[in-house]
Amino acid sequence: MENLLDSKNKESLKFVLTFPLFSQEIFESRKKELLSLDINGIFSLGNLQLNKIFVLGKGSVGLVTLARYKQKYFALKIRRTDANRPDMYDEVAYQSLANSSGIGPFLVNFSENFILMEYIRGTNIIDWYSSARISKKRKIKCTSLILKQCYFLDCLKLDHGQLNRLDCHIIISKDDRPVILDFETSSTNRRMSNLTSASQSIFLNGPIHSHLLDSIHYDRKLIMKKIKAYKIEMNEERFDNILNILKI
Repeated sequence: MENLLDSKNKESLKFVLTFPLFSQEIFESRKKELLSLDINGIFSLGNLQLNKIFVLGKGSVGLVTLARYKQKYFALKIRRTDANRPDMYDEVAYQSLANSSGIGPFLVNFSENFILMEYIRGTNIIDWYSSARISKKRKIKCTSLILKQCYFLDCLKLDHGQLNRLDCHIIISKDDRPVILDFETSSTNRRMSNLTSASQSIFLNGPIHSHLLDSIHYDRKLIMKKIKAYKIEMNEERFDNILNILKI
């Protein structure tokens, strides 16, 4: 793999550290910040190509690249130079809170402009659910784990903010573990909608519900009623009512 920290790759390093608006001053500052985290490798790897560089992901706040730290590989989120926030500290706080319940990639290190975290090797949720190799039992178990994680986030009073788009924010690891990604729009200052958003996407109108229909059959009106009841009063009993849909 191409290490962008090698001297011959300086232009590529400039591109990822200062995306999308280059500044020599910002580049020099961020390079020092990066090295202070003891990161000794940033690699061009991933399914998304920007210019001549491949990355793991791109959002409105940052780029995610593969990085090496203490001879192991992690995901590194780099704050965009046009991001709508001055630093990454709020996102670190939200992801750390999620980690306290075993949710999300685990944080490893962070600074003003970088978040170093667990690198999840896995499959896009749509590709996973649509695969003929995935059994009904595995689909139901994975769906149950997604709903439980969303309920745990509700219990933490942490709203992820984007769980109506499961295809962009959940990856299925190689051991069938769903991992919720990207806490950049999260908040503890608004009403939680993690379980309701995910439930609507899973059972009613999202990108995986047609694949789940192959595994279970359910009444849409009954599900809507259960989701509405949970939205009115978020408690364990009403969560169980939603989760029991998978046992029908």
